[in-house]
Amino acid sequence: MSAPTPLTSAMLGLPPLPPELAALASAPSGEEDPRNIVRQAFRIGHMRLLAPFAMSSELVEMPPVYPLPRMPANLLGLVNLHGRILPLFDLAALFETEHLPREKRMLLVIGHGNDAAGIVIDGLPRRMVFKPESRILPPALPAAAAPAVVDTYVQGTDAWYEFNFVQLLDQLVST
Repeated sequence: MSAPTPLTSAMLGLPPLPPELAALASAPSGEEDPRNIVRQAFRIGHMRLLAPFAMSSELVEMPPVYPLPRMPANLLGLVNLHGRILPLFDLAALFETEHLPREKRMLLVIGHGNDAAGIVIDGLPRRMVFKPESRILPPALPAAAAPAVVDTYVQGTDAWYEFNFVQLLDQLVST
């Protein structure tokens, strides 16, 4: 007995999905190369960033932010998430970029429990898969961000940066 033919958007008279949505719609195959690097990808302005899925714990729409006096400019203030108070950082200035005006700003929680902090990202994160050979030496980055780079991968003409976010955020509050 043969497997049923899956319905496609063309069969239903619908336009094709954009590539990023098509990747999400397809079920992950059990035959994926275990050497591949799978990361959560997101943007802050024109910076393309990566984080291991285990590093982030929640994605929410921007809640009310309670500013704190005399804090570094990158620390926007505190937010209340489910009764938990978290610091909220905006890394756009650190990366010498500006938020994308057409993208909705979201709060991505990095870390877990008492070690969690929020960062402002542009739009929704997505799953990306990189082959080991796509790892490159990082192009020039702003001096304040460069020491926290863990890895850099290329996909097409775009460089995607994986940072040690704990180191990056600690650096922001200690300067």
